[in-house]
Amino acid sequence: MTRLSRRRWLRTVALGGAALAVGPRPAPAADVPEWASLVAAAKKEGKVVVNTFPGDGYGRALKPFAQAFPEIKLEHTSLHSQDFAPRILQERKAGSFTWDLSIIPSSTSLQVLRPAGVWDPIRPLIVQPEARDDAGWEGGFERGFSLVKDNALTYGFLALRGGGLTINTDMVRDEPKAFTDLLDPKWRGKLLLPDVRVMGDTFWPMTSARLNLGDDIIRRLFVDQEPALSRDTRQVAEFMVRGRYPMALGVNPQLLRQFQKQGLGKNLKLVRFPEIDTVNYGTTLWLVNRAPHPNAVKVFVNWLLTKDAQTHWAREVETNSRRVGVEPGNPEFVVPRGARLFQVDAEENLPHVVKTQEIARAVIK
Repeated sequence: MTRLSRRRWLRTVALGGAALAVGPRPAPAADVPEWASLVAAAKKEGKVVVNTFPGDGYGRALKPFAQAFPEIKLEHTSLHSQDFAPRILQERKAGSFTWDLSIIPSSTSLQVLRPAGVWDPIRPLIVQPEARDDAGWEGGFERGFSLVKDNALTYGFLALRGGGLTINTDMVRDEPKAFTDLLDPKWRGKLLLPDVRVMGDTFWPMTSARLNLGDDIIRRLFVDQEPALSRDTRQVAEFMVRGRYPMALGVNPQLLRQFQKQGLGKNLKLVRFPEIDTVNYGTTLWLVNRAPHPNAVKVFVNWLLTKDAQTHWAREVETNSRRVGVEPGNPEFVVPRGARLFQVDAEENLPHVVKTQEIARAVIK
């Protein structure tokens, strides 16, 4: 196979985008005429609008797209799913269509936005040979469609081990050895927890905990232990960095890394427990129904799924791609080989997640 130099690749993009990324192509580019026409149509649309999670790394991860396709302006919003969902629903009721694509968890996507008809299948958009190369993905290309029973609706390009308990080693001398150690009366009023009723940062691990320890674990932890509850992921990370609480669940690793790069939060340690050990293929691609820039979003999706783009994404967002040969951006969250962990974001497990939320709403007043 032929390896394209970066200069030649950029020249190809400028002439119509026959190639997407530096590196060998897995198959002959039989789709070149179609792809060139698609890129030309995308340039006429002039932009694509994409939503991601909050975090500075996402903006950096998207910069190479603007460099590869300068005529397609990439408008980027970084709304957490709990903020994105009501906003897009409100806009659609008013007949306004802003976004083309969103990268958010499957829980909100399936529970709130799919019933409202927000999504279109994303499978038809993925056309480039490199993006579809089965050998290029851990578990194969099709593995990315397995989150949802409708195996065309969304695509998962990451594989992440779930988080655990973050402890402040200056404040916690006797490190918890089991998840149930958090129920010790000495921790009453001292735990910081994302609100399990609405935040995936805790309703995902607490679903695993509930299945392992029984339904009452929700009341025992979130009521009897009188924790501080937050609905702000940045607040959770900042409170831990500032030493406001000795322990917290659901500390966002990307936000924590931002603080640690400033020399803060070096005394924070992640502790895992088998009762809440999970895996998710989060950061899934969701195509918005009636996307205002259908050609530009197709170009964007195919670009994002190349090895070159995934390498940049993993590094800047500090996360772990399913692309073969891409170095983990966050080794602490690599899924152990051969591990059989509870897949919290699969549609088949959604009823368990919903029950966790329902129990939490019933017991937390």
